[in-house]
Amino acid sequence: MAVALRAYLVRARAAADAEIRTYPTPIPRCDAQFNFVYEQRARLTELLNQVNAALDGEDGADALSRAIEAFIRASPQGANGEEDGLRKRLAADLWGSDATTKGVAG
Repeated sequence: MAVALRAYLVRARAAADAEIRTYPTPIPRCDAQFNFVYEQRARLTELLNQVNAALDGEDGADALSRAIEAFIRASPQGANGEEDGLRKRLAADLWGSDATTKGVAG
């Protein structure tokens, strides 16, 4: 579960980095699209740091469960079938039959 989540987060953050890097300049402070991608990258980085810390054994299985749950409950990063499928698989693995009642799978 965690390896799949980490791989997805790495790809999603790389995509956000590429979008930021290639964004047309000059970028006004009020550019909502740029600000959204910038904040999205920060959220992805935070989740990735949590998953990496848990996988590296710094915080253990409880930290990994918390990181996975944070990803499942977070706002979607975009209209992405891969992300949606990963959320559903992780919810099913984490919560089993309770995933549907938690409003994630289904």
